[in-house]
Amino acid sequence: MRKSLVLLLSMCLFFLPVWAQSRDTAVHTIYVDATKETDVDRCVFSSVNEALRYAEKYADDSLWTDVEISPGVYWIDNPDDTEVRKPQPGDNTPYGLKVKLSKTRLIGMSNNPQEVVLACNRGQTQGAIGNFTMLYITGDDVVAENLTFGNYCNVDLIYERDPKLSRKKRAEAIVQAQLILCDGDRYKARNCRFISRLNLCPFVGARHVEFEECYFECTDDALCGTGVYRHCRFTFFSSKPFYATSPQGAVFEDCDIHSKVQGVQYLTKVSAPVTMRNCRWTSDDPSLKIEWTKKPNPKHLCLMEGCTLNGIPLDVPPTPDVPMPVTTPLLPMMNIASVASGRWTLDAYKPSDTKDYSWGVSAERPAWCYGEGVDGAEGCYGLVPNVRGARLMYTGNADETYQNQKLVVALSPCKSAGQGFGSATGQYLDLCVKFDTHTLTGYGLRFIRTPQYDRAVEVYLVEYENGNIVPVCSPEKCVLFKKGCRVTLSAKGSVLTATIENGEQTQRLTATMNHLTAFGGIHIQHTGTVGAAATVIQSINSSYE
Repeated sequence: MRKSLVLLLSMCLFFLPVWAQSRDTAVHTIYVDATKETDVDRCVFSSVNEALRYAEKYADDSLWTDVEISPGVYWIDNPDDTEVRKPQPGDNTPYGLKVKLSKTRLIGMSNNPQEVVLACNRGQTQGAIGNFTMLYITGDDVVAENLTFGNYCNVDLIYERDPKLSRKKRAEAIVQAQLILCDGDRYKARNCRFISRLNLCPFVGARHVEFEECYFECTDDALCGTGVYRHCRFTFFSSKPFYATSPQGAVFEDCDIHSKVQGVQYLTKVSAPVTMRNCRWTSDDPSLKIEWTKKPNPKHLCLMEGCTLNGIPLDVPPTPDVPMPVTTPLLPMMNIASVASGRWTLDAYKPSDTKDYSWGVSAERPAWCYGEGVDGAEGCYGLVPNVRGARLMYTGNADETYQNQKLVVALSPCKSAGQGFGSATGQYLDLCVKFDTHTLTGYGLRFIRTPQYDRAVEVYLVEYENGNIVPVCSPEKCVLFKKGCRVTLSAKGSVLTATIENGEQTQRLTATMNHLTAFGGIHIQHTGTVGAAATVIQSINSSYE
């Protein structure tokens, strides 16, 4: 039985749940309760501000700190203070509180996030000069659970647990009233509410942010462009909730979105990548039209799958729709390091045969991005290595046995002369089939730059065995590794065949596979430098018997 694996639709957005992992044990626990007197010796504080200031002492600790907050309304900035807030020296906006935190969890002690509220009520020209922001957090690994973050400058605070704590909005006119700006990485929020209107800013500035089961209420320029939103709810009061997103794009998975816009609902103010899968839109306007942005840029990937609008299938065309169909996997452009059955892995990895070259992998930015190639790959769109050692793997289903496998990859190197990579320093591209992603075992084809050629690469077939790589055929000169290159890698019986095509030219290599396996994984490894030495992966298709 032959089954085809067209990787655009059938294997999309596979990543492990954020909250499935067990919580690390906290060594430091700080308690916040508005009804208690502050007792530093017992780590009990009456205000969130005091507690977070105290938590700063653990900012350089390698262990976790929990800040447990009892139900109540905690004003980060005093709403009754008539003094107008101004930026402090060195800042371009006024803040309610600036703190340095690391490995810190802010936990509301109620499963209902509306019962634990962190609040302010200032915005541009309304109690502040500048875009007033409730919190500025510096540091990595910050988690928020069971909390409401609200800027009630233009929204009424309704606190049902104790109505005496409710408060009317400062003004009707909507201005920039922000929540949380960050400088750090690995931020997570679960079961939280983010309430404001213009410039909501939920953890904006953090390099990677994951939201799960959260609620957002906003107008324009509001959402976090580095966010992955899973099982979240949104109410959009205007048409452009993002100004833009990050190069890897924002991702929505299984979300409910209600638009109060009349006419056209856009996602971004300027062209930027967005991925949306299995989301349910509802609208006050039965004729609402949804579009990515007013002027899409073909450099930015926007993809939608399995979404509805008022219960009717919603099919917003992908961008780019020129100059060629995009058949790369529908994946969030973020690192997915976990290896799991039927899922993709996107990360950076330094193979064993590059140990003599002094470069390391970077986890500070996504290993892959979607974009247009440069120089020799200009006008070609697809997956582009974003760091050295970028790796893309697919793990076959654990309950299936894979026999023959064919992998077809269309690619365009940015090097126009055919040398493929920046220098002959262990820079190569491997395309592998019959691959076990757990042990790094399988067979593949290697394109590599060598000192022998400045307008060609060497090409040969390789075997991976537990991460060790050896050639299984003699190297050949290849002049086809340029824009428009197409590789067909076939494992049939014990024979491995690679067919390289470019225009009317064809080159073929064969070898015997001495170690037959039932694996069906895919492995793509790029050890070259990036930018003008990268390779655009334009399409990936695999079929099996």
